[in-house]
Formats: sequence, C-alpha cells, structure tokens
Amino acid sequence: MQSYKKNHHPYSEAMIQRIQTVYLLLVILSVLAFIFVPFGIMEKDGLSTVLVVKDLWVFIAGGSLIALLAGAAIFLFGNRILQMKVVLINAVLSVVLIGMFLFGLTKHVGWENYTFGWGALLPVFILIFNMLAYGSIKSDENLVRSMDRLR
Repeated sequence: MQSYKKNHHPYSEAMIQRIQTVYLLLVILSVLAFIFVPFGIMEKDGLSTVLVVKDLWVFIAGGSLIALLAGAAIFLFGNRILQMKVVLINAVLSVVLIGMFLFGLTKHVGWENYTFGWGALLPVFILIFNMLAYGSIKSDENLVRSMDRLR
C-alpha cells in the first residue's frame, strides 16, 4: 500500500496537463504576437506609418514581463494558491498594458490620426486568457478542497 504525504493530492501530478496551461501558453503566444503584429496605422501630414510594438521598448518590457510570469505560472502547478496569485498579478499587469497602450495612443498619436490594426486587440486577449487561467486554477483548487472535505 502506498503512503501519501499529508499535502499530496491525486490531481497535483496532472496539473501541468490542465486547461490553465493552455490558457497560459495562449497568453505567451498573444504577447509574442502583440510584439510583432502591427497594431495600427498613424497618419500625420499625409504620411502613413505602420505602428509595431517591437519599436517601442516600454511595451516590449511590459509584454515580456507578462509572458515570463505566465511561463512561471505554468510551472507552479504544485502550489495552486501561489499560481493563482501570480496569474492575478499577471491580469493586473495586462490591464496596465492596455492602459499604457490607450494612454500612448491618445497622448502621442491621437484618435483622429489612428486606424486600428489586428494587433490592437491582442492586449485584450492577453487579459482574457489570464482571467480564464485564473478561473480554471480556482476551480481546480475548489475541487481539491472538496475532495479533502470528503476524506
């Protein structure tokens, strides 16, 4: 008969195969796409300029931090409480990224000079995938807690 540690849960080994891993990988892919996919076109003085995040170091730094935290959260599957905190921090950073994007757009480009591109939607997807990952981790934690109550 196997003996288990007090905090051992039958679900902990399979956590890396759970849906939140897919969501967190989608966060990473969305950040990479956000960096390289044009997010709009700026028109000033008759000239059109394609706007890409890879030219803006602030967005690269913010996006990289979000991607790194998402990658770290994948490997925190053994500690769901910490994983939830990291994903929640990541969601807050995603909101900050969206805020920085909108602030930069209004301050430096102006709505009248800007045409949205597909890349402008990616920060919203980053936030959505973070929130989906958080919900999945929370439901797993609730499942494990209910299993503990049954024992």
